[in-house]
Amino acid sequence: MSKAIKKVTLSVLLTFFAAAAVVPILLMLVNSFKTGSELAKNAWGIPSFWTFSNYASLVSFNSGILVRTFLNSVFVSVVYTLLTLIVSSLAAFAFSKYSFKGKNVIFIFLLATMMIPVEITIPAIYLMFSKVHMLNTYSVQIFPGIANVFCLFMLKQYMDSLPNSLLEAARLDGAGDISIYQKVVLPLVSPAIGALAILTFLGKWNDYLWPSMLLTRTEVMPIMVVLPTLNTGNSQWSTPWELVMAGCVIVTLPLIIVFFIFQDQFMSSVTIGAVKE
Repeated sequence: MSKAIKKVTLSVLLTFFAAAAVVPILLMLVNSFKTGSELAKNAWGIPSFWTFSNYASLVSFNSGILVRTFLNSVFVSVVYTLLTLIVSSLAAFAFSKYSFKGKNVIFIFLLATMMIPVEITIPAIYLMFSKVHMLNTYSVQIFPGIANVFCLFMLKQYMDSLPNSLLEAARLDGAGDISIYQKVVLPLVSPAIGALAILTFLGKWNDYLWPSMLLTRTEVMPIMVVLPTLNTGNSQWSTPWELVMAGCVIVTLPLIIVFFIFQDQFMSSVTIGAVKE
């Protein structure tokens, strides 16, 4: 097969996969500006009349519950991401740059926990938080997952590539462990932190299983749990798909914003582990 044929074949395949990823997003965006009746008749075409009424309806739908749950998702996702990165970076710093008895055994044990399906831990988490009367709170959505072994592993791998001479130089200048962590290590691992911030926020924002199993009060639920349950009230089957489309557009916006905020660090993270002492 000649190089030209290979190039054309590759271009066709990449175009196909790109279209498969982009077309559903475009349909979601276009359909969010249609009325319910037009969406039922013309789900694949351009709206004959572009309307923003769906977005306005979301604000007032069911006494504004979608606005409340959207803010819940923002709060939980931001706090969870911050706490996860703080805990993971501190643990990674300890495992990477300090020697203590049983370090390798503990690290291997932590890695082994990644093989345990999350679904198996839900009954235990439910019982534990039920005993302390913390179900149906923001805490049950945040604290169980902040000890993220994946983030710990990735940050440790990045910190392993940092020259120990930098830390020794900082100690000679009188810097303590906390100062070294804040002023030396964190700036150097910012690409990894930026990439993990995107992945962690994305995972928590799209989380459906965990809150749907542990929450019963709509007031503390994230929007990902409430959005699929939209109903006009006329019938148990009358899902307002035009509102669902508008809601999907809205819940996508924070993900895009987070990516643009951390895109430089995300692109820089491609070189994780490339520099060795």
